[in-house]
Amino acid sequence: MKDLLKIMIFLSIILIVFFYFDSPTEENEVLEAPPTMDPLPAKDIVEKDLDVERPAEGISTYIGQDTDEWLNDYGMPDRIEPSAFGYEWWIYNSSFSNYMMVGVKNSKTVQVYTAGTATNAAPYEIGQTLDELYRFTIVENEITVKYGTNIYTFNLGAEDINRRLLVSFDEVYAQLYIDVEDDKLEAVRFMDAETLIRHQPYDMMFVGDLLPSITPSSSLQQSIDDANAKQIVDLTNVYRLHHQRKPLYENPSINLLARAHSENTAKKDFSSQEIELENLNDRLTAANILFDEAGENTATQYFDAAEAVHGWINSSDHRETLLSDKFNQIGVGVFGKYYTQNFIYQEPASAEKQ
Repeated sequence: MKDLLKIMIFLSIILIVFFYFDSPTEENEVLEAPPTMDPLPAKDIVEKDLDVERPAEGISTYIGQDTDEWLNDYGMPDRIEPSAFGYEWWIYNSSFSNYMMVGVKNSKTVQVYTAGTATNAAPYEIGQTLDELYRFTIVENEITVKYGTNIYTFNLGAEDINRRLLVSFDEVYAQLYIDVEDDKLEAVRFMDAETLIRHQPYDMMFVGDLLPSITPSSSLQQSIDDANAKQIVDLTNVYRLHHQRKPLYENPSINLLARAHSENTAKKDFSSQEIELENLNDRLTAANILFDEAGENTATQYFDAAEAVHGWINSSDHRETLLSDKFNQIGVGVFGKYYTQNFIYQEPASAEKQ
């Protein structure tokens, strides 16, 4: 009898271990963007003139130019989407190797982001090593920006120096997004001074006035959230291709599930009541979504889709999920600054069933 009891206890332990370590669902912790301090007024800021000439070729040359010039060279975008910063996004995603997002305001090109390996991002190349970047890039932990009569200084922390460099050219600023595991350039964002100031991606001090904040209406915010979700789907596949992984198919049902989770996570953070979030397995089951494997990445406080995806790629657990070969479908939902990626594997339907 005692031997039988020991065997039952042993089998119970084995089942518990199997359940926790061989679960078909993987949920990573919420990834929070690196915090930035509120902008601080300063009595005086010394302007640093680095005398770095603006690139003579590539996508950065369009910053500040009429959009007609861009359209003449690249044609109409595949999508046009709103942003939370007063510009429109023109999305070019017909070719992931030339993937670009162009910020347009008042018929001017104010920003160009690319993660496309075939895009001319001179003086940079997507995929080049950090050592190659350092050979010809002046790396500063303080960048001074003049806009009108106001002066702003951005302070980069140690993590920023390793992951998100900021480079100042003549009236153009470049953010360099580094993959810290591979020590390679994953994406580049060129922008004008106003766009950089509105994004405020680093700690900032200023002399003069802050730019007035932009508060989207509730309906516009919904459209911005939908745009961020689509961009995250795009960028996930772009980053997967960078690392020789197959792209994922977008599943509209999972999009809805991810959107609901982002909204519920926001409610949990801001509600005075205790709100319990369902686990991924229960959410998928309740939505009647069949799956063999499932995974989830969540993030908060990133100011846009590109920043959120870059955060995930530089967090080991989130990176593993984002690049996993176990999944073949993706759904993304965004609610304000709350982001959810859901991944599943579904056995492809047989020809007879189709």
